[in-house]
Amino acid sequence: MKKILLSSIVAVAIFTGCNESTETKTEKPAVQVEQKVEKDVSAEAKLVEQVKESTAKITQVVKEASSEVASKVAEESKEIAKKSSDAATSIGTKAQVVAKELTDEIVNKTKEVKTNIESSIDNIVETKKDTNIASKGKSLYLKCAGCHGQNGELKALGKSQIIKDWDDKQILDALVGYKEGTYGSAMKGVMIAQVSSLSKDDLQILAEYISAFK
Repeated sequence: MKKILLSSIVAVAIFTGCNESTETKTEKPAVQVEQKVEKDVSAEAKLVEQVKESTAKITQVVKEASSEVASKVAEESKEIAKKSSDAATSIGTKAQVVAKELTDEIVNKTKEVKTNIESSIDNIVETKKDTNIASKGKSLYLKCAGCHGQNGELKALGKSQIIKDWDDKQILDALVGYKEGTYGSAMKGVMIAQVSSLSKDDLQILAEYISAFK
């Protein structure tokens, strides 16, 4: 009986010792895990702080860089604006000079064209006038040609002078003298009848027509 009781006590003691040993061994890993977790948390927090610091520095650098860039851009913009203003002023001045030159050239060309047109009109009028005078002179001379010849080369009725080489003044003076009865001899009576119905202008035209005979 004593042996059995002693054996039981020993067995309980051994079992209890085993339990304590097991609990002790089990508790050690838990402490290590906690320590490891704390270390991880601390490392993570440190990493977060480092990231925050880096972010803050980067942000500051970006702000400073942005401010510097903005300042340089503003300076460049002012410089460009000044150059543009100077260029625009120069271009405007040159444009005014060119515009004035073109205006003067246009005015001169217009005057030249106007002069040419007026000259052309005058020539046309003179040509038409000459044509009309020549035509009328020819018509007036028809009744003279029977006696004086087609080109004034004959002596009228064999008695007058040849009028082919006379100038217009000499012819006009003779015609006016016949009309007024102050000129002429043998042919005076015949010529008065020929010129009595002619006007002063008609006599001038006839004189110019006869003087052109060559």
